[in-house]
Amino acid sequence: MNRFSRNSVITVLCVVVSAVLLMLPNAFGEEKAKKLDGKALFEQKCLKCHKNTKFKDLASDRKGWVLTLSRMQRSTCPMNDEELEVLADYLSKTYGE
Repeated sequence: MNRFSRNSVITVLCVVVSAVLLMLPNAFGEEKAKKLDGKALFEQKCLKCHKNTKFKDLASDRKGWVLTLSRMQRSTCPMNDEELEVLADYLSKTYGE
């Protein structure tokens, strides 16, 4: 292989490796790595259908909130398990017993 071809191959490989490395975080869910905000999730998921007073009336510990959120998750509120855990933490701190 002549010198020009070898340098071309090395350049192309470097570009390909760089592109792959730049895409890796997105391939493994970089968005999930970001910490979810309990208050923002509460406003987005819960206050969409319920008023604040409902949560004051339902004051519960974390386990109680997990049970309530699990029921909501199974029925009408689309949320993943990570969101459920963050919401349970937020609700138990904000609307705990």
